[in-house]
Formats: sequence, structure tokens, C-alpha cells
Amino acid sequence: MNVTSPAEIRNVAFIGHGGSGKTTLAETLLHLVGATARQGKVDEGTSLLDSDPEEQKRKISINLALAAIPHERTKINVVDTPGYADFQGEVKAALRVVDAAVVVVEGAAGLQVGTQTGWDYAEERSLPRIVFVSRLDRERTSFRTVLDQLRDHYGSKVVALEVPVGEEHGLKGTVNVLHRTYRGKGKTKTEPVPAEAQGLLDEYRTALVEDVAETDDALLEKYLADQELSDEELVKGLHAAVRDAKVIPVIGGSAALEIGLSALLDDIVELLPAPDERGAVIGSAPSGDEIVRKPVLDERFSAFVFKTLADPFVGKLSYARMYSGRMHANAQTYNATRREVERVGTLLSLRGKEQEQLTETIAGDIVAIPKLPHTSTNDTLADREATIAYPPISFPEPSFSVAIEPVSKQDLDKLSTSLHRLLEEDPSARLAREESTGELLLSGIGESHVDVIVHRLKDKFGVAVTTKTPTVPYRETVRGKAQAQGKYKKQTGGHGQYGDVWLEIEPQPSGTGVVFDERVVGGSVPRNYFPAVEKGVKEASTKGPLAGFPLVDVKVVLFDGSYHSVDSNEMSFKIAASMGLHNAVKEANPVLLEPIYQIEVVMPEEQMGDILGDLNSRRGRILGMDSAGPGQQRVRAYVPLAEIFRYATDLRSMTGGRGRFVTKFHQYEEVPAHIAQKVIESAKEEVAAKA
Repeated sequence: MNVTSPAEIRNVAFIGHGGSGKTTLAETLLHLVGATARQGKVDEGTSLLDSDPEEQKRKISINLALAAIPHERTKINVVDTPGYADFQGEVKAALRVVDAAVVVVEGAAGLQVGTQTGWDYAEERSLPRIVFVSRLDRERTSFRTVLDQLRDHYGSKVVALEVPVGEEHGLKGTVNVLHRTYRGKGKTKTEPVPAEAQGLLDEYRTALVEDVAETDDALLEKYLADQELSDEELVKGLHAAVRDAKVIPVIGGSAALEIGLSALLDDIVELLPAPDERGAVIGSAPSGDEIVRKPVLDERFSAFVFKTLADPFVGKLSYARMYSGRMHANAQTYNATRREVERVGTLLSLRGKEQEQLTETIAGDIVAIPKLPHTSTNDTLADREATIAYPPISFPEPSFSVAIEPVSKQDLDKLSTSLHRLLEEDPSARLAREESTGELLLSGIGESHVDVIVHRLKDKFGVAVTTKTPTVPYRETVRGKAQAQGKYKKQTGGHGQYGDVWLEIEPQPSGTGVVFDERVVGGSVPRNYFPAVEKGVKEASTKGPLAGFPLVDVKVVLFDGSYHSVDSNEMSFKIAASMGLHNAVKEANPVLLEPIYQIEVVMPEEQMGDILGDLNSRRGRILGMDSAGPGQQRVRAYVPLAEIFRYATDLRSMTGGRGRFVTKFHQYEEVPAHIAQKVIESAKEEVAAKA
């Protein structure tokens, strides 16, 4: 549907734990308003929103999805998000561009890890929220229990608004305690509250009125004077309180029975803010100066791209939030981030995989734009004469990596291009080449995240890869000082080859690398061969004698040698230097070094002991502990990289998904002798196997 004013738009993200019913709720709302002829179902693989093959196979949401739902004279842009931890980058992207959130909580499970994660993300952006308690038609569900959990966890600002009548299989409808009306199943009109629900109305209305009054001085004064607040005052007060996130209404219902859904649509329109209510947005001019853009039509055009889909057949699809002005189809725009002109052919309003073409889009709307070749996620589109750049989305850092190898030569040829197309869709993932091991590392938020990328690589681009745990990028160095000779002598027909060097090696501070020097006296090695000796030392240092890992943090000095006036040449001295370096290292107490990372783990305080014990078992050195907020503890430690490749999976298992961690490189340290011996033996076996 075309809209003419930002006031006719609501942008809402559906967030919550995986499996809480977010996608089913969105699909049912689409069907309820007549936007779809047949309701899509996740468990049958017919979902409009979970249309990706991996989503249909796994029966979970992996990507965010757009669902434009018309209600009355308002376009509700629902951004449905995944609930599983591995795909939280999609939640971050969605919450970056919406004006409010609906937190979906499953009626039997109550508050779960994904509920709290999504809530925290919404809190970071000060987003207004409505809670929808889902599946209340099922056994062992309780609206009252979930409401109590929410109030215990988030305080008295959480208040019941649409209260279910009946429980479990006896669920009949909902009572709106603000308007004192009742709704049954389906898209029904409001009715008077039945006698059996009058007690519910009285109980919950008192709490609602009190909470709303406490957010406004004028209302509070009237309330304390025992004067009744009018419905108009309450609606206005509740809208303001929800907009400012001072009150969070709770709605009960069931998508299966279509109970509470019409109420949810009404409440989204009535209580959640339109784009123009959320106010101006701030960006940067090319000079770096701050610019403010208002969400109005007569402002200069600007939009932010928050999601990219890359299809090998259809091409690129960019999801964009319009922040100011208007954009027409079949027109030019300017990518202010890339400094490239883009041609906008078609503008699309999406309902999952279904598309509706628009002639124009306006400030506040969310649309999809096909085939913008220069545009990626986090880019800003704007008028070329009035450019602005909006801040990028802060995606979660990857914490799980695998080394990938193409299965065949054909796969190798397509691997790089295909991976970069996939990573354009998913900025939470990373691709990097580990120089010392030569491995191509694919990193994601968790094991499932990486697994999805690998399967998409095969399904979308026909590229098959194998995965394995990455090789630890060990290093080699020396702890002592030694001298050794490297002599290369080869006699064939005609001129021979001759190079002779004496090298001294000694340890250097961490991070030094390989330092070369000379102190040759008497011309025993002519100066014109010094560069060849240095080159031989540097090249030989890429594979140390212990296990073939790079040699670091040493100083190598050429101090003597000999040459032949006819047979000596640069190549001979380069080879001699390589031999001399390896001989010197063997005599200088060589040791193996491993990368040490600083890790910061946040977990529920009751699991502190388990986490500490686990870190100790991973050869961790605890640095300190402190509070990370109510009920949370933080532990900092140094841990070898070799011990934490699977920590993302292990921590999730230990904490039920409630733990999180970040790491950063600290330094290289010596590997304990018993472990070093195993690494060296393994490296030698690998070399022998390849021989």
C-alpha cells in the first residue's frame, strides 16, 4: 500500500526467543487482514517469511524478514527476526531501523534467553515495546505467571493491557482493560465485557491506571485526589508513556485461534509511535560535521540500507529505511558512503517473498530496492547535493571459526566470489586468510551460523567445501645464544657453487620479528653478498626447524665466513644463510610459542564456579572478577587460543545460552614442554604424510 504521510506508518520489530512464535504471529496477522490468501506455516515449509531453503529445512528463522501489514489506514512494517543466538546480527539490524518492538514470549516457557537478549538490545536503543504472550491456547500456559515474571525482572512498568479470558483449551478472547471492551476469535469487533470477565477487568485496570498516572504529573495529581481519569486522558497518557518506554503493555493471545491479534494491531497503531514521533535522526556531512534530518516529506532525501540479499539468479536486493524526504521509482540516487550514483528502477514493499511495486516511498517507510550494484549493508543513500552518512550497525563480533577448503578445482575457482556474495548478506560473519598457516578462516557468531553459511555456499552457488578446526598459528623462537656455520658447496661441470657463513642468533623482545645485522671484518664475506645472506635468513625464518612454524623475536648476525672468487654467487650465499640459520636455532634452546588471548566472560552469577573451573581446565589464568549487572558476573582471564576454538559452543552449553564472551589477542607465550612435544610430533607426522 502507498502511504502519504509518516503518521500513517508504524515500524515494528518482532523479537524474542527462538520458537516463541514470532513468525507464526506475523504470518497469521498477514492472513487476518487479507494480505495473503493462504496462511503460511513454518512447520509445513510454506512460510512466506521463512522462505530461505535453510530456514525451511531447519524450521527456524535465520534472516530478518519484512511483512507490510495494512490495518485501517496505517501501514505496519513488521520486521520479523530470528530468536536463536547465532543469528543475533539480524536482530541488531532490525532494531537499528524500527521505531518500536513487539516482544513475543511463549506462554508456557515464559522468559527465556532470547527474550532477555532481544529486550536488552531494544533497551540499548530506548525503543518502545509491547509484549505479546503467545500460544495461550496450549496446555501449561499462564498469562498471569508470565506477567509476574516480566514484572519481577523488568519492574512495575510492565502492565497488562489485553487480558485473556479463559485458559489453555478454554481460551475465548481478550479484555482490553483500558477501553473496557472484549474481543473474541478472529477479526471481530469489540463487544461489552462479559460478566465472567468483569473481575479480571477490575483487577488489571487498577494497576494500569496507577502505572499510567505515575508517568505524568497532571494525571498523578488528579489520581491522588481520587478523581477518575477519563478514557481520553488514559489513552493519551498511555501513548506518551509507551512512546517514552515508561510503560510496557502486555497482550495475551493465540495465533492459532486468532485471539488477541486484532487487539495487537489496534494497540500497535494506537500506542506505538509513528516515525515522525520518534524525531529527527543524526548523521555526518562529508566534512565530519553533524547533520540532523527530520522525518518529513519536504526534507532532503536520505535512507539507510540495513540488509542485503544476494541471489545468484535474481541479483542483489537492498532493504532500506527511509529517514527523510521521498524517493521515486525509475530515478537516480546517490550512495553517500561509496560516492557512487545508483539507478533506482523498482521500489518494493515486501510480505516475505511476495512483492508489491510502489511508485514512490516516503520518510519513515521501509522498502526493498533491487539491483543497486554499488550498495551494501550500512550504506546511506541521499541527495547528491545534500549528502549525509548515518552511523553503521554495530554487529556482534564472531566467536567461532573453521578452516575451509574447496572440494575440487571447480569449487576453488568460484569460492572467493561466492563467499564474498554471501558475506555481503551477513556482516556478522568474517573471512580471513591466516598468513602463517595459509588457511582460509570462516568466522561466525556460533557453530550453527557457520554451518548455515557453508550449506548456503553449496545450495546457492554450487560450491562445496570441507571444514576443520583451524590450525593454531604457533611461532618458534630461541631462549639462548648460539653460533653456527652454514656452508654450501657444490661442484659440477664448469663453475661450481660456494657460500660459507657464520651466524650468531640471540633472543629479542616479543614482537620484534627477525632482525638481521652484520659485523664482518677483514672482508671474509664481500659486502655485495650481504643482501643475499639477509634474504636467505628471512626466507628460512618462515619455517622454523622445530615444527615448521615461523621463527620470530630473534636477532641474527653475520660475523664471518668465506667465499670463492669464481664459484661464489648470491644464490650460494642465500642457501648457506638458510642452512646456517637452522643450525644456529637448533643450538640456541629453541621453543614453541602459542597465541594467548584475553577473554571476558559474562554469565549468571550462580554459574561463576563452573565457568572458573572450566577456564582453569583450559590453562587459563584468571585476571579478575566483577559484577556485570543484576544477577550477572564478569570474569577476565588469559587463555591459549588452542583451548577456545569451540568455546562459543561450550559456553552456550554450560550456561543454557545465557553466557557470552569476547576475546582479543594478548601476546605469544611459550608452550608448556609436554604440550609442545605433542605439537611438534603432530607437525612432523603431517609433513611426512604429505611427502
